[in-house]
Amino acid sequence: MWHGPNPGIGIQVSKEKTMNILKLMTIGFTILFAVSTAVADEEGSVSGTVSEVFDVGSYTYIQLSEQGTWIATSHLPVVVGDTIEYRGGIEMRDFYSKALDRKFDSVIFVQAAKRLGESAKSSQHQVLKGEDHGNENRQTQRSASVQVPAPGEIPQLADGKTIADIMVDAIQLNEQSVNLRARVIKVSPNIMGKNWITLQDGTGTPPNDKLIATSTELVSPGELVIANGVIRYNVDIGSGYTYKVLLEQTTFSSK
Repeated sequence: MWHGPNPGIGIQVSKEKTMNILKLMTIGFTILFAVSTAVADEEGSVSGTVSEVFDVGSYTYIQLSEQGTWIATSHLPVVVGDTIEYRGGIEMRDFYSKALDRKFDSVIFVQAAKRLGESAKSSQHQVLKGEDHGNENRQTQRSASVQVPAPGEIPQLADGKTIADIMVDAIQLNEQSVNLRARVIKVSPNIMGKNWITLQDGTGTPPNDKLIATSTELVSPGELVIANGVIRYNVDIGSGYTYKVLLEQTTFSSK
């Protein structure tokens, strides 16, 4: 007598197929891991002397003088002049770090690096806390209470420019002196011998609603200032630093 298909047999066959697939996957991953390990061993380690270093939250960016290479790794306490060693890594080209406000031509993200010897020396070790590559947040000298100016909140100088004007006419204004009234949003002091100051005046649309000024003078976040400086367009200051517009040689006066 025909009783139709036995569902129990189907379930048993499905379980057997699933187990076989899992076994094959396990073997595949084992082979892949072995091959990956062999490749890493063949690559060997790379060592070099630290020529520049930035600590950013849980990461450390290091430039090696011999190769000119930038690497990034989990926080590593090193200073300029130390020798480090790393193995393998993943290269990221044209990588932009919001926390450093910097574009790197190339950065190698390595899983592990170590310092060789004990040649700890004094250095220009710059600490910028707060970077996580999923949520970069520059924490330098900054006031959490500073609000971005609303449109129309800051009156334009009679003989001055707005940030929107500067961004639109940056090519024509290149190497010219300009005045503007704006609020200080962020201050990053003593980087490469200058203070880096973010200004906003309520004009322009992101990302062209702010202007970076460099100065030997130091102002405070939240201040309303009149800034005078020289416009520089498409600035490449080396080591991967590029800016569309900078206001340089900036001096400040009160509103």
